[in-house]
Amino acid sequence: MTSAEGGFAAAKEGLKAVSGQTQWINSQVGAGKLALNPEAAENAAKHCEEEVRELAKLLRNAAALRTVKGLGDYEDGQQLAKRFQDKATDPDSGILKLIRDMQDELTKQAEAFRAAAKDYRAVDEQNADDLRRGMK
Repeated sequence: MTSAEGGFAAAKEGLKAVSGQTQWINSQVGAGKLALNPEAAENAAKHCEEEVRELAKLLRNAAALRTVKGLGDYEDGQQLAKRFQDKATDPDSGILKLIRDMQDELTKQAEAFRAAAKDYRAVDEQNADDLRRGMK
């Protein structure tokens, strides 16, 4: 099943965008070009973690799609039930995998924000040390 068949193309694009943001934050932090105020970084990280918790609720609800009942015993009903189940559980494009991947990415983004705060603190401490040395 392709992502287009799964019907989650927009969600996959959203995941790709979040992943790109996380990579950009990490590259900027790694290059010493991004240092965030610790309070702002912590707020951003907490927001990511809040989204992870919301996705956990969604994951629990979506897990019910593993078993679809009530569509009858006829072949058409069974085929439809199978299609719903596949949309949920397909290892490449199912909604359960997509939700887990987004949770993982948001967790990485929270870590990236916190890394940017550490750089801010390091730069702040270095500036303070420089000022103290300059005053002597």
